[in-house]
Amino acid sequence: MFEKLNEKQRLFMQEMVEGRGARINLLQGSVRSGKTFVSLLEWILYVAEAPEGSPLLMVGKTITSLKRNCLVLLESLIPKEKFSYSITKKEAVMFGKIVYLEGVNDARSEGKIRGMTLYGAYCDELTLFTEDFFEMLMTRLTLPNSKLFATTNPDTPTHWLMKKYIMREEELNLKIWNFYLDDNDNIPKSIIDDMKNEYTGVFYDRFILGKWVSAEGIIYTKFANNKNQYIAKHIPVSELQNIYIGIDYGASRSKTAFIAVGLTRGLHTVYVLEEAVYEGVNSPETLYERFFQFYKEIEGKYGAVTTCFGDWGGLGQVQNKGLQNYFYQQDKPVRILDCIKARIIDRINLTCRLIGAGRFYVHETCPEVIEAYCNAVWEKDKDDVRLDNGTVNIDVIDATEYALSSVMGSLVKSFNRGY
Repeated sequence: MFEKLNEKQRLFMQEMVEGRGARINLLQGSVRSGKTFVSLLEWILYVAEAPEGSPLLMVGKTITSLKRNCLVLLESLIPKEKFSYSITKKEAVMFGKIVYLEGVNDARSEGKIRGMTLYGAYCDELTLFTEDFFEMLMTRLTLPNSKLFATTNPDTPTHWLMKKYIMREEELNLKIWNFYLDDNDNIPKSIIDDMKNEYTGVFYDRFILGKWVSAEGIIYTKFANNKNQYIAKHIPVSELQNIYIGIDYGASRSKTAFIAVGLTRGLHTVYVLEEAVYEGVNSPETLYERFFQFYKEIEGKYGAVTTCFGDWGGLGQVQNKGLQNYFYQQDKPVRILDCIKARIIDRINLTCRLIGAGRFYVHETCPEVIEAYCNAVWEKDKDDVRLDNGTVNIDVIDATEYALSSVMGSLVKSFNRGY
């Protein structure tokens, strides 16, 4: 196991074995840089050597992400008789010791650990935690030799982790190790090169270079700088496996947008197929009729629509139900669901990766979508916020993201399958 470690990982393990760690041990840097793997190795040793009955905790953004990023990997590193876990019980057993499992995905997360006394804690993707939760967690680590181990990718320089901890490294009982993609010699160079192409702009700086930088300027830089490369003159209809429609409902200062998106087999390539954009507020009857016509056009050109996803903000849920009922009245049973709203920064990151990998195209008959992806910018003096003041038609981008909302997780995972 240890012979496979690269130089950075061996240095980390050596310093920990020699007792040169700290109360807070933070491994930060690029994606796929090996920081999670080596941090879990140290966590294994720490738990194995912990006194019997020591209270321990592992935390992720969600229990699901904790399982995906950490628990599955621990299964491959620890003998079966020494490790098991139950997501339902939110507990693991490592070397006979109970390790509690938690997620920090809602406003009540801080209360989940209130009252605990801990010997050790492991945090996965720390920048995704709330500040309140982390501050509470640190007050729980009060036993002798208690330690926290955490991994993270960089974020904005104004993030609480940077301002209150990383910038105060010399003042606190804190040690930081930096890991970079090029350090990981277990990944073939061709894959590393592909990853460097996938990430652009602020995401390249954070996830490849490991820098804490602010987002500014054009968002979809690769699309904007190479527009013709991503405009499709023909759609390979026979290769489309799923077709989704996203709906963003307009108001007085925004537009109503219907966007049809097609995905090829295996969710490999995303095609923005058609757009329909209307100014101002539409009456329910007008909205239903316009969407019904748009739906029939898409079905006639590209085949059966898998699902439609509408914005659920404001009166969105009411409008989605109204559309659903209208289709039933037309003897057209269609699934019109509330979209799944991931964080906007995560939606942007996924689109940028698809663009960088040559897996995202817009049909030439969608001028508003093309213009929006060329002109979308970050809002100045705000962290990771897309400018939405009416100067750029963000509504068509939102509708495109809503169309993809049910498969975003699968699209993210697809990059781990070597596309």
